[in-house]
Amino acid sequence: MKNFLTKGSVCFVTLDMGFGGAEKVIATLANKFIQSGREVTILTLIDQNDFIHALDSRVKLQTLSIKNFKMSFFALCKFFYKNKFDNFIANIWPLTVFSFLVRFISPKTNLVLIEHCILSEQYRDKNIVFKILQKISITIFYKFAHHIISVSKGVKNDLIAHGAPKNKISVIYNPLMPDLVNENHSVNQDILRWMQGDHINLIAIGQLIKAKNFINLIKSIDLLVNKNKQKVRLVILGDGSERAVMHESIERYNLENSIFLPGWVDDPMPYLRLSDLLILSSDYEGFGLVILEALSVGVNVVSTNCKTGPSEILKDGEFGFLCTVGDSSALASSVNFALKNPLSKERLISRASDFLPDKITQQYEKILI
Repeated sequence: MKNFLTKGSVCFVTLDMGFGGAEKVIATLANKFIQSGREVTILTLIDQNDFIHALDSRVKLQTLSIKNFKMSFFALCKFFYKNKFDNFIANIWPLTVFSFLVRFISPKTNLVLIEHCILSEQYRDKNIVFKILQKISITIFYKFAHHIISVSKGVKNDLIAHGAPKNKISVIYNPLMPDLVNENHSVNQDILRWMQGDHINLIAIGQLIKAKNFINLIKSIDLLVNKNKQKVRLVILGDGSERAVMHESIERYNLENSIFLPGWVDDPMPYLRLSDLLILSSDYEGFGLVILEALSVGVNVVSTNCKTGPSEILKDGEFGFLCTVGDSSALASSVNFALKNPLSKERLISRASDFLPDKITQQYEKILI
């Protein structure tokens, strides 16, 4: 291990630092690397940072302020010429592809690529030409990386199928982040009032996008409330392109008094602690960080069995409840079963401790210079 004062510098590059799982991971690792004695820079293409109050003040923040993503190639070239780092960590395709440039401009830099997504699922609707070009880009340019990190075994298998070199890929799970709580955060009183009463509190957290399949979740709540007459309330924390469609679905099933969409919150933990159950209804997940957050406070989890991150975190149902993807009836049944047969709080918290930042950071330290 290098001396505390001589550890190599680190630069993370990502699209932005808006609320999201990958961004939480970057913020957590950046704080840990700073604390260990490294100089750390976070470079974003877009000038958005929702983690400004959660980051260590010593972390340097830079943005390329790019409006057209196609220009990022040239902007990155210019940045690489002007700045030198010992370790360069690129997050998520296609930024991972563009980052091969650092090997030519700064040959001594240790290039690490991190993939957080199941690319075959994320880009499923793209045409065949796009998919072929994507696979070619990964096959060619990922060879320039010194290390490739996948955040789950499912992501690793997907990358290999896309042509990434198997001998360079390691699985390092995402860290839990209890140290990212914003001291300036104020609790949303509307959410607290919604969760008060003698009903069962269900919670879901994530971007309101198709991949999260919140429409399926709404249908399952319809079965629980309107068919089974159960006293449950669901709050969905997040925002995104599917908000209007979700509102329409809530109205169609007369669930205005059972489902609440308050938007984003800086810190979901106060509301998780008040919940009886976290529900993840996604069609696919690279990891599923919100599951870790729930386990860390002893809240039981029902998740669709994506065969990737969620099932790996929950160890195929040992630490939570898994159900069929896209099946509202199965999701409702799993919610019922979980509420009647909850796993112990201590057991869930113990599982979450496997993902503490110190443990995950040690794995990264082994591949950094």
